[in-house]
Amino acid sequence: MGLDVDETLSPTLLEKGSLLGTILCSFPAAHEASEGLLERVLGTKRIERLTERVGDERVEQRDAETEAFQALPLVKKEAAPAGIKAPKVASIMPDGGRLQLCTQNEDSQTHWHEYKAVCLLGQESDVCEQDPCPDLPEMFLERGRIETLTREIGKKAADVDEEKPSGSATASEIVSACVDAARSSPKKFEYQPPEVLSRDVLATRRNSKGFGKMLAARAWSLGMFASPRKAYVGDGQNWIWRVWERWFKPFGFVGILDFIHALTYVFAAATAGRPREEGWKEYVRWITCLWQGEVAKVIDELAARQQELGLPTDADGATSVRRIVHEALSYLQNQSSKMNYPEYRRQGLPITSSHIESTVKSLNQRIKGSEKFWSERGAEALLQLKADTLSDTGHWDKFWRERPHRKTGTRHYARSKS
Repeated sequence: MGLDVDETLSPTLLEKGSLLGTILCSFPAAHEASEGLLERVLGTKRIERLTERVGDERVEQRDAETEAFQALPLVKKEAAPAGIKAPKVASIMPDGGRLQLCTQNEDSQTHWHEYKAVCLLGQESDVCEQDPCPDLPEMFLERGRIETLTREIGKKAADVDEEKPSGSATASEIVSACVDAARSSPKKFEYQPPEVLSRDVLATRRNSKGFGKMLAARAWSLGMFASPRKAYVGDGQNWIWRVWERWFKPFGFVGILDFIHALTYVFAAATAGRPREEGWKEYVRWITCLWQGEVAKVIDELAARQQELGLPTDADGATSVRRIVHEALSYLQNQSSKMNYPEYRRQGLPITSSHIESTVKSLNQRIKGSEKFWSERGAEALLQLKADTLSDTGHWDKFWRERPHRKTGTRHYARSKS
């Protein structure tokens, strides 16, 4: 098989083997690639072990950085680390994904468990005297795209794990396609989201409390607390906004509800129980109001419709008109303080979290699958390494550049566990 299971690997071979185990879709695929790329047959199990060991080291390093940040005095947390230039716009976009563990989830009685992920973006944009795009872009008025978009996000929210039909697209892909098409027709579309200059990715199985600490530490290390403009963009999940309240709101990060998720609730409420044409007209009117900052108007009209329909009862299913309207009304009421989209555009801040949507898709390509079951340790290690390879801030290269050459293969791993 080339190398004995207990033989110490060279640092170079360890790096290349763990990279294959991280970026390819599975450990068997990494094994197949190793013979041609490394001119050595490492074996599936060996690649799995060495990848998890390297992931363990990165997790330990990440946790140490989090503890060091926690120990800093407040005045140092507010400033950028020495030698780090704060981005002009710092944007944080958290979300969650799912993977299967060997242990059963007591809540769902399945093996599916949640993980948390985030994109930390260094961006650049202009500040305008007024809203640079007061008119709703035509991308949000293309019925076919909007219907597909809302179905895709609805499927994600319902945690449906079935395979996508061939040729279908994710919400982030649809949004990206719309933006690209709009940019080619400047007369129809004037709004330009902030330009992304750098992307850092963090992913973990830790709970929201642990995630918040490590996210704050990572944001500080990138100089984001010292940025002149700061945005925190997410959907309506409670844990996302608990992290914002604890770690980012005190440092001036503006909480922004992802516009696309708001759109899906408005579309559902507008079209529920109405003929198709009538429902579409109501959606157009309501989404225009949201785009232009008239959230209170939509809430008032939803409240009036809820009064006409009555509150949902236990007999009402998830697709009943009363329940759909009630959920949309509650959603907008709870998130209304994070929906001042004209002001966010004026400040040059992002209003969608499509970057994290595409990042979760990339993470899922490695860790999610009907036949993939992870140990808790293995999941954390792979999430960390995959996040490193999705970042363009140099975590992977820095780790291998600074990693002592004596830390090779199983010997270091055995010492760290003893």
